[in-house]
Amino acid sequence: MDAEQTLTHRPDEDIEEDITDLIRRYPPLRASRSFFTFAALHGQVKFMGNIRTPQERHVLAERVPHIAGVQGVDLGELYDDEQVRFAVGKFLPYGIYATVHYGAVALTGRLPEGMSAESLIEQVRAVAGVRRVGAELHSPEPQPAVG
Repeated sequence: MDAEQTLTHRPDEDIEEDITDLIRRYPPLRASRSFFTFAALHGQVKFMGNIRTPQERHVLAERVPHIAGVQGVDLGELYDDEQVRFAVGKFLPYGIYATVHYGAVALTGRLPEGMSAESLIEQVRAVAGVRRVGAELHSPEPQPAVG
């Protein structure tokens, strides 16, 4: 082991303790804490779950690498609500709206003719970062018979 490795190697438990302290000191991350997890393994830190804002992701991306002993940070499985909302929005037809709260998606609105609520819900469920889907969707009004 060279001198640089000796200085940067720390037990993963100590790294995790420093990250926990960072989370406690930043109120938005503290509020999100029950919706995400993290673990350090040989200095590699991986975050998984949901947070509210891109700013929280930015704080983690900027500060965690500077914690002594951290060799790398993986945020690939950490999703913010804005990111999830944009991804879900790609599947939504006109008249359907999505609200996202820590990865829980609520769909509201009126379904276009020919679309089923079940198929839309399944599409939304498949989006990365979606934890669950609730819906209050209305079918289109029946058209009166002409004649």
